[in-house]
Amino acid sequence: MARIIFIVVFIGFFILNTLQEKGFKARGLDTGGERPVRKGLFALGKLSTIICWAAAFAQACGLNLRLIALPRGLELAAAVLFLFGFGVLWLAYRDLGDANTTGLPAAVTELKTKGIYAWSRNPLYAGLYLMTAGAATYCSNVVVLVLSVTAVGVHHRIVLAEEKFLAARFGQTYMDYKAATRRYL
Repeated sequence: MARIIFIVVFIGFFILNTLQEKGFKARGLDTGGERPVRKGLFALGKLSTIICWAAAFAQACGLNLRLIALPRGLELAAAVLFLFGFGVLWLAYRDLGDANTTGLPAAVTELKTKGIYAWSRNPLYAGLYLMTAGAATYCSNVVVLVLSVTAVGVHHRIVLAEEKFLAARFGQTYMDYKAATRRYL
């Protein structure tokens, strides 16, 4: 069961992103934005995340990357974490709508505070972190663990930079939202 979850969710993530991008392009929306951190650091965060998830996908497809054996219960817990993270990520995409960009949006946007954003200021990143933790656990591999720590660390720096951007763009409205809503969960 764990294997199926990792395979389906990994493929589902790319389908979700592809459909979202096609929808944006069909409506003429520009999803590119200014990187909130240096370009190389930004790329490192994205690449390390995808490699972690791809390693879990490869493990689920039969390539044994593990340095230690995992009990079935822990495998399933890792898969549930990966699936739950994807659910959080999906809700974040849905509630962010057309404001979803890669980087800081140049276009005028509204501050999202409804749906999952009423519970978390950064549900997209929370979902990414949960998926990455599930992947790292499932792989039980030092390289994947290092990549997962890198991914989370870089994305946290991105979040901090985005918070400065949001404070500048939305002023007191954002500060009130920030005071009332947790950063992640």
